[in-house]
Amino acid sequence: MIVYKFGGTSLADAERIRHAAGLVKDCAGPRVVVVSALAGVTDELVALADRAGTGSGAAGDLARLTEALWVRHEEAASGIFGAAPERAALMGRIDEVFSRLQAVLETAAVAAEVADRLRALDEVSAVGEDLSAQLMAAALAQAGLDAEVVDARSVVRTDDRFGGAVPRDEETARLIGKVLGPLLEAGRVPVLQGFVGATDDGTTTTLGRGGSDFTAAIIGAALGAEEVGIWTDVDGVLSAEPGHVGEARVLSELGYEEAVELAYFGAKVIHPAAAKHAAAGDVSLRVRNSGRPDSEGTLIRHDVRRVAGVAAVAFKPSVTLVKVRSRPMFMAYGFLARVFDVLARHRLPVDLVATSHTSTAFTLDEGEGLGAAAEELGRFAEVEVIPDLATVSVVGHGLLRRPGISAGVFSSLGGTPVHLISQASDVCLSFLVAADEAPAVVRRLHAELIESAPEGVGEAG
Repeated sequence: MIVYKFGGTSLADAERIRHAAGLVKDCAGPRVVVVSALAGVTDELVALADRAGTGSGAAGDLARLTEALWVRHEEAASGIFGAAPERAALMGRIDEVFSRLQAVLETAAVAAEVADRLRALDEVSAVGEDLSAQLMAAALAQAGLDAEVVDARSVVRTDDRFGGAVPRDEETARLIGKVLGPLLEAGRVPVLQGFVGATDDGTTTTLGRGGSDFTAAIIGAALGAEEVGIWTDVDGVLSAEPGHVGEARVLSELGYEEAVELAYFGAKVIHPAAAKHAAAGDVSLRVRNSGRPDSEGTLIRHDVRRVAGVAAVAFKPSVTLVKVRSRPMFMAYGFLARVFDVLARHRLPVDLVATSHTSTAFTLDEGEGLGAAAEELGRFAEVEVIPDLATVSVVGHGLLRRPGISAGVFSSLGGTPVHLISQASDVCLSFLVAADEAPAVVRRLHAELIESAPEGVGEAG
């Protein structure tokens, strides 16, 4: 059994949707399809919700934006069916989704509470996937497959953290088996929205940007899929972002830990939670280019065995470093617990952490709203905040065991100041540099550690 997930660039218009349907048809055996919104649609929906919620958009402007979205999906429907009678039925389903969208926008326009606005934003954001699921199911039917839209809200059960909901694994797995199992046994092809879930009372939630990968991994793990195929617009996971280096390579294989670190620290090909969930369910992921389906892509699995070395280099911009020094100048018992208790209560997610005898330092994404937490930390410690940094990460296999890797990393830095170094595992070495220095640092690291590496070192396979 295979789960295929198609990203927005693979579903940009009718031609690409039909092409994606052909890839599903070519796959033998039981299959489940998970879809993202058409390329760019989620951004447009978020802008719509923001205008409605803040009152910054006149009714006429909102209507024009909504109409433009409707026209795009109507054109896709026409491209799939032409003038065939089935087009009318598809447009009826699309019109139902737009009617719901209009109702939610009207609710968002009068929402006073933050929680109500966040709830409305999730409902609006999910509309893109609602629409693409209808289009994909129609294209699959046109290709001769017995496809059925299954609302992801009926199987992906989450908490109520709108914008970044966390799935409840056991209940979700139970519902997936209960709802999708009979359809697969009957030879049907379920089509579900990625990124979308629901609370116990049926309220729409979303899993955060890139959450369609997460949905596919959840379904694949619950059904014991042989593989989850992540169809995108690149040939696989690359050794660096092509815009930053000239000789980026497609990695034929990666381990789960490497994939998680790359996804979290800059690579945008796969959602880190998808790799984590697939690892827990012992399901392999394969990242492939829907425009070049003959390419094998990158296989992500737990049992990769290869020569130790560096596989990839990535960087994450817009990072803030927070240094917290104890008073007096020694680390009192319980100091770290007190620091991280403050961060937990303010719901501030920490990336890298380093400690010394007198202080601790950690990184946050810029815009996380440190103000109140910094004030509370300042009551018992000295706090220094350094913005405009980037996390550079060297990812591979056996980094702690292969001599010379660390030396190669730091010799490549030259005179670039480093604000923090963190290496908690055998697969990732990360450090902080000024944001404007990061692209050049990545180029030097890639040239030193990957392009000039001996044959087979760091290569997957």
